[in-house]
Amino acid sequence: MPIRLGRYSEPQPDLALLRLRPDFYASAHPGPGDVLLLVEVSETPADSDREVKVPLYARAGIPEVWLVDLEGEAIEIYRQPSPEGYREARQVLRGEALSPEAFPNLTLAADEILR
Repeated sequence: MPIRLGRYSEPQPDLALLRLRPDFYASAHPGPGDVLLLVEVSETPADSDREVKVPLYARAGIPEVWLVDLEGEAIEIYRQPSPEGYREARQVLRGEALSPEAFPNLTLAADEILR
């Protein structure tokens, strides 16, 4: 399902964790205010997602984006969106753990995501 970022912008992330809505999004696509976490998965170099989609999500105010770079064996975490991009960006490697900002008590192993 696409995420409606604007009149002419509806990217389709690989995974979207959304706020619960009574109509289960039957009446309209989710927008930035509905998104808790977006995940993009890249099997090839992640440059296009990193250079195109991630800044687009930041400008729209998506609170958190994970870019799963399978080729690079890393997960890039982007938080604190602004019109200029994400203010916080960090990389998680194999052997490390990560938690979605919306669910800080949920810990996921990077190895499980990258396999």
